[in-house]
Amino acid sequence: MNKTLSNILFAALLTIVMNGLDIVYHLATDWAVHLNYVAIKLTVVFAAAFLIAQFVGKGKEQGVVTSVIGPFMFYLYYVSANPTLNREVFKIDEQFWFFFLHFAFMLIAYFSALQFVSADGWRKNFGYVILAAVGATALDAVFIMARLKALGFDEEAEVRAFTFAVAVVPLVAFLAAVVVMRLWGKKTWDARAVTAVLAGLIVGFWAGDIMHGVAAAIALAIIYWLVYGIDFVGRSVQGLSQKCWIILGAVGLVLGGFYQFVPRKTVKSIAEFLIFDVTLLGYRIRQNDIILVSTLLLVVFLVSVYKLYTLRRHAAN
Repeated sequence: MNKTLSNILFAALLTIVMNGLDIVYHLATDWAVHLNYVAIKLTVVFAAAFLIAQFVGKGKEQGVVTSVIGPFMFYLYYVSANPTLNREVFKIDEQFWFFFLHFAFMLIAYFSALQFVSADGWRKNFGYVILAAVGATALDAVFIMARLKALGFDEEAEVRAFTFAVAVVPLVAFLAAVVVMRLWGKKTWDARAVTAVLAGLIVGFWAGDIMHGVAAAIALAIIYWLVYGIDFVGRSVQGLSQKCWIILGAVGLVLGGFYQFVPRKTVKSIAEFLIFDVTLLGYRIRQNDIILVSTLLLVVFLVSVYKLYTLRRHAAN
């Protein structure tokens, strides 16, 4: 597996697990969860995790920095974007303290991966259980929300239908399957397949839905493949020169910061004139899409700053 693909899968796994922890918390405490919300968080956090893994590496310091940049930029997007849910009816996590919660979830996901690859005994097993069970729960949740969307549910109906009661049984099934997997003497692909099928049977029987059971088994199989197939070692690529990182960071700050920090009325007028409300390849570009692009550009800026810091620190040594 080449470095780039390995880093993509590494970032994807951590982002999935972080979102799994967040989804479970939100549902358990009656905060709104819907597909668009999860998709944006996956995109922003993945961008930060991948860029840092790709160009800086993997390790404890990188884990802390990733846990700051990804959740903070998602918070910035969320307070800048136009609401898609009625805030008077649904509890939305737009308060600043949610940044610290998301930071903690990303930190748990990252250090679970480090423990799984470098520790022994219970710490290795604990890291494995978090990665596999929570990651599968996140994929199962995405399946449920995508299915509701395909059935014609709008976002408010989707939030009302997707509750903790819907997610708790898959979570328990995945936890049981993963624990059995770790206790099973044969840690082979056959054993993983058996535990994935068992988890799928539990979910399908509980839901009375064969398709959901199949999706649950596939979700756990995907996470098994990611956990055992990814290279968790810090394999960064050489990337750009220091001068190029300065230029890239400046471009990200100017273009990304413009839409985030200029008065919204001014930017809306410019966006409407240039691209806002334009249909491209059948997709209608909205204001929130432009905010997402600006957020990703700011992620590039922050990663550039971190990369420059590491380059100068290495040069000083």
